[in-house]
Amino acid sequence: MKVMILAGGFGSRLSEATNAIPK
Repeated sequence: MKVMILAGGFGSRLSEATNAIPK
């Protein structure tokens, strides 16, 4: 998951990842 956030762009991916993890 850290790789995805780093590859996506920290800020933009972080928002999507945070919304997808709890789901």
